[in-house]
Amino acid sequence: MSDQEVIVYTSENSEQCQSLLGKLNQWDIDYKQRNVTENREYLNELQEEGIYGTPATFVNKKVVLGNQVNKIKHALGMMDNYQSYSSFSK
Repeated sequence: MSDQEVIVYTSENSEQCQSLLGKLNQWDIDYKQRNVTENREYLNELQEEGIYGTPATFVNKKVVLGNQVNKIKHALGMMDNYQSYSSFSK
């Protein structure tokens, strides 16, 4: 899966961010981590996109907010179909 560009914006002391990074490592996904706590420029990049929280994962410039594992797997091509939990409510 090295043909994909994956950038994960994280912040320190975030369990969601650490959990997401753990999953990406488990799946052997190459990614660039951009810590918004350590680098204000990364925070500005996110805010320019209208994003104000972490984790925010960009897969080939397509964003997935939060720790939405199935949505990230789908964006990475690891799942053929993606349905949000709200799709099952009927």
